[in-house]
Amino acid sequence: MALAETLDKHHLTNSDGSPFFIMGVNYHGYFDRVWQMWQTSLFDLELIARDFRKAKNSGFNTLRLFVDATLNEEIQQDKFDKLDQTLDLAQEQGLRILLTLNDSHDLDLVQVNQISAKIVSRYKNHEAILGYDLENQPAFYHLAAAQYPTDKTVPLQTSQLIDHYGTRVSADEVVELKRRRHIPSHLNDELALYYINALYLFREYSTAIRDFTAQGQGTVFDFIISAEAAQWHPLIGCLEETIDLWLQTRMEPIRATGSEQPLTVSWNQLEFALLPCNYSLDFQSYQQYSSPSLVEFQSMLTQLGSLHRAFPDHPILLSEFGWQNQSTNKEALNPELTALYEGALYSYLRANNFAGGCKWALNDAQSDTEQHESQAGVFKIGDTAKPISNLVQRFAEKWPHVTEQALFFNVWRDLESGLTYRFDLPQQVTVGGHLYQDNAISWQAKNLVGHCFIKRDLEKIFIEAQGAGQLSIDPWNIVPIWQKNRHAELYRVYSDTSRTRQAIFLPGEPVVVDVCSGATYMVVMGVEEAENRLNKPSLSQPKPGEHVLLLGQADENFSAAVNYIQRFAPDISFNHVDIAGRWAYVTVVASIDEITDEQLEDIRAVGTIVVERISDSPQQILDDLARRGQRFLNGTGASDDTPQLDQKSYTVQPGDSLITIAQQIYGNQQHGSLLFEANQDKLTPANPLRVGTVLRIPELS
Repeated sequence: MALAETLDKHHLTNSDGSPFFIMGVNYHGYFDRVWQMWQTSLFDLELIARDFRKAKNSGFNTLRLFVDATLNEEIQQDKFDKLDQTLDLAQEQGLRILLTLNDSHDLDLVQVNQISAKIVSRYKNHEAILGYDLENQPAFYHLAAAQYPTDKTVPLQTSQLIDHYGTRVSADEVVELKRRRHIPSHLNDELALYYINALYLFREYSTAIRDFTAQGQGTVFDFIISAEAAQWHPLIGCLEETIDLWLQTRMEPIRATGSEQPLTVSWNQLEFALLPCNYSLDFQSYQQYSSPSLVEFQSMLTQLGSLHRAFPDHPILLSEFGWQNQSTNKEALNPELTALYEGALYSYLRANNFAGGCKWALNDAQSDTEQHESQAGVFKIGDTAKPISNLVQRFAEKWPHVTEQALFFNVWRDLESGLTYRFDLPQQVTVGGHLYQDNAISWQAKNLVGHCFIKRDLEKIFIEAQGAGQLSIDPWNIVPIWQKNRHAELYRVYSDTSRTRQAIFLPGEPVVVDVCSGATYMVVMGVEEAENRLNKPSLSQPKPGEHVLLLGQADENFSAAVNYIQRFAPDISFNHVDIAGRWAYVTVVASIDEITDEQLEDIRAVGTIVVERISDSPQQILDDLARRGQRFLNGTGASDDTPQLDQKSYTVQPGDSLITIAQQIYGNQQHGSLLFEANQDKLTPANPLRVGTVLRIPELS
């Protein structure tokens, strides 16, 4: 893994130089050994392998892994077997590892550097290593109170700030604070004086930033470059010089090993993350959490945007984020809802040229000692996947490789789910939330949250969803070459060679699809109207695979239908659950006790036409149909509760349009407008002309 050589420099790259988007997740052990995975009694390679497979199968390509105090002690003794085996497991799964060093926040930088150099030297050619995170969430304390090499002069550990700002804390007060252990004990009286005064100044500075942002004047970045920050320039400069020294102290021993693997620091305070000294890192890392609300989410995006303003030509990784399924007052939060926020954030990162993101975390924690971590996993205790697992998997499968093409992301308020979003990639649109609507797409999830995936082709649109719902699209606003004067045909797709037609929509009318989770639908632009009339299929002669015989009592009814089956070769099913959306037409050979009317309504609800129910004397009726060569009792396909075709009604068949129906009924295409006026309650954008719709046929005056 190396830095991208592309013009935008927004991404890390694969070995072939192609940009690599980090679809990552943090890993801190199996459910019952979170933060204890490296302890000898709890280190379990089989459990780690299981977790890595879970991550890979969920679509993640990167794990952020932590070197804690236990592992540090072993590496000091040149014991690498645990880390060796873990990295090899990651390589077997095709996962990259962002290894976070010094997660114990050891302040002795000489010792920290010795361990870091050992690790990097051993793994500088390991294919699983994406890069190294020098430290996770270093705070003011870790920078100002660290023990630097003796040849280093640390600005925060000098009188520089006191000379400019004066003292906030006197020498006498420092003695008392040390006695009460409010100042690190390893600092002598002089360093303690510098440390506590610098800390008080930093707190004042942070308060000024909060006041500035709370008043809506801008971000932390805006404050730093504003006139209001002038009084803080000496402090900012001192922080900049200290962090620069800290970074160089940490990086020099690593680079001395000959490793060219990228280095970063995972900041969680913008006061540090936005400083220019971070340009010495190979890529930027930041982490942020928020509550599940649109306001908080948009605030998060604003903060992330400020990082792009500060580092316009550097890769930026969101190394930690996520929403857990338990609020601070221990109320349960719907996993579908948290997946919505996390899916929207992954989409934002991809759309806005970030290097990627790492969700917190792979697993829930069995212990809830740390509230913000206990239920933030992709998997619940027992390896049960939450909805975010399936969503990331879909993103990984459907998102094309990173390109320089312009992408689109936006988010809006949703009264039910808090937010709804749309993300446009080349040839693909994703919408998520409870209710989404724009000038081309309308999506409403059946339950609280759903995500709909719309893939564009030259003359086709493919539709899938996570969660059931109804999608309405204007094809001509989705596919540039779509001709608005042509009708649209909707199919349910089962394989490359198997599909059934569900409905036909009038030219200029939106396509409305009742989408089932896990199903694939295809919308095709119809042929020219004249050609369509010549080739319009007949209900009495459905295409192969469009008609099924639904049998109740398997043995008895199958025997009764043998001659009919041999004559017409329909598909056969014995389970009503398999019918909905699979076939265009169904003939039911079963009594109401075997297959209820409610079950038939479920079949009709997704567009399948229940042509008729044959319950009395099925063999006599079916044999008679076979002898006459008549597939259906009623050639029009009307079901038991559908008005029969006469001069007052007509049941829409595949290939029909108002023009062709008018020609058939009246002998004049121009009377299509008369049909439309008589059926305006049925022919609306939400309910266009569909197969099986019963139209009123008005008399000509």
